[in-house]
Amino acid sequence: MAGLVYFGGIGCSFWVKISSMIIRCLRQVLASGEGKEKEGGCMARKLMQLGSTMSALVLFSAPVSALPFAPIEPQSFAQGGTGVSSASNASAGFLNPALLAINEPKEAVVLYAPVIGFRYFDRQNVLDALISYQDIGIETLYDAELNILINEDPGLSLPTIAALAAGIRSRFSGLANKPVQQEFMGAIVVGVEYDKLNMTFSLGTKMLGGALIDITEQDLAELDRMVTEAGSGELSSATAFASSQFGSRLRGRGLITSEFALSMARNVTLAGHEIAVGITPRFIQATSFDYVERINNADFKTTRGRSNDSTSAFDVDVGAAKRYGNGWRAGVAIKNLIGQRYVTSLGNEIRIKPQARVGVSHAMKWSTVAMDFDLNKSESLGFDSPTQYLAIGAELNVFDMSIIRVGYRANMSDPGTSVATVGLGVKVYGMQVDLAAGANEDEIDFAASLGYQF
Repeated sequence: MAGLVYFGGIGCSFWVKISSMIIRCLRQVLASGEGKEKEGGCMARKLMQLGSTMSALVLFSAPVSALPFAPIEPQSFAQGGTGVSSASNASAGFLNPALLAINEPKEAVVLYAPVIGFRYFDRQNVLDALISYQDIGIETLYDAELNILINEDPGLSLPTIAALAAGIRSRFSGLANKPVQQEFMGAIVVGVEYDKLNMTFSLGTKMLGGALIDITEQDLAELDRMVTEAGSGELSSATAFASSQFGSRLRGRGLITSEFALSMARNVTLAGHEIAVGITPRFIQATSFDYVERINNADFKTTRGRSNDSTSAFDVDVGAAKRYGNGWRAGVAIKNLIGQRYVTSLGNEIRIKPQARVGVSHAMKWSTVAMDFDLNKSESLGFDSPTQYLAIGAELNVFDMSIIRVGYRANMSDPGTSVATVGLGVKVYGMQVDLAAGANEDEIDFAASLGYQF
């Protein structure tokens, strides 16, 4: 136990050590072919060190701000978001690049264009309630009655002021602390088989952002006072609380990125065992948005509060996978090894830190089942709940012409945001169309891709 506490206390420095260790090892692997036995032993020892360090980090690391582990890509998302051990070459670069080395390539070149995904989360339809609040113009009516109180006959306006203040108070309570989040991705993926080194190139854009209506306790207390004093006839122009004094606001924040990624993988022999290892270097161009607006004219838009300059960055994802002779596979992947930090136009900080996931799957001729688990918790980039997913999924291949997929993505940090998913793939003369959808009471997701094989 003392050793684990020690690991937790210096967990941040371990990420730096892990990053440099894995990159050095993968550089040796990709440059040296199968490698010698001595090198294999070194790699085995390093992977064992990685496993023990990861265990400590899982137990004691604090929540981090992060993008989702993988974008909403139809083939994996339809299976609950699984894929660390089971993703196809089309989505391996998003989940675990090592899978490029153990998947059976069917053609020399694979092109997926476009790949799109969309997520919309609105807890208890708060945006609809906000639009309804704005459409009825209750703040305008409220201020007009306050103007009568100040300049004309207060006796005529007090009952109306009490009713309008009560209406605003009630609607504010219904808007309070309910997040909205949107996610979008669009990408092009090209896969190439080259000797013993399989590769995919991807070019894409992602947007992840959210909003929260922050209703202050002071506003609620002042509106309660207005109702009481107006109802009893004690309200005066000196004690009136106008809408311009409301401190409640809608806060929006998020990140828009464009990136180019190259995923590479090959099989290596480590201590007599064949293991696939992969790496995905990524060049990233990012722009944040961050803004605050009054409730009466607020809306969630990613075009507001943009940072003045985009930020260029470089990051790396790595992974390993093992295929067994009885149909089982196991995989582990770590994304954002370097990590990023962005400062918004309002001075808020968005941090992207490493994320780790493990997965296991079993494949037969016409079916596959898979399960993935996030090893660390991620705080929302916007205002949504934190996430730590346990995902399960299955795929049924019908005569290699159509593919039926189902899954479930359980959020261990907030069960109310768990999602059931379904999907369908159709293959015709080297062309493949994949569709996926997911939903719960507050969320809807959709993804699609069009692929070609040459």
